[in-house]
Amino acid sequence: MNNPSLVVVDDEIEMAGFVAEVAEVVGFQVSAVTSVQQLRKTLERTTPDVIVIDIFMPDTDGFELISELAEQECASGIILISGYGSTLLNGAGKIAESRGLHLLSVISKPFRLIELESVLKQAITSVAGK
Repeated sequence: MNNPSLVVVDDEIEMAGFVAEVAEVVGFQVSAVTSVQQLRKTLERTTPDVIVIDIFMPDTDGFELISELAEQECASGIILISGYGSTLLNGAGKIAESRGLHLLSVISKPFRLIELESVLKQAITSVAGK
């Protein structure tokens, strides 16, 4: 059986790399991109099991991306991350769910390694049941 796939999109290269490293350790096949344009190109080629989305990026915000993914009827599990506070992040999560996306979790930056590992392990369990 192949490991589940995960794409992380975060304009902060270090954060994208960190999330990618942890995801690989917990069992994902990982791609990391630093822009929504790169994510769109990736999604043209493949449908990852999980997408980790930073809510605020220079080329578009997560709210627009949530709408775009919902319009495309994206079947990937979604994990939202942001450093702009839990209220905003939870609101984005509610929007994602209301648009029919499969929200797995929201996690506020900065997060501890153990928090990220826990979220990613739960994601693996969730997508393994698909």
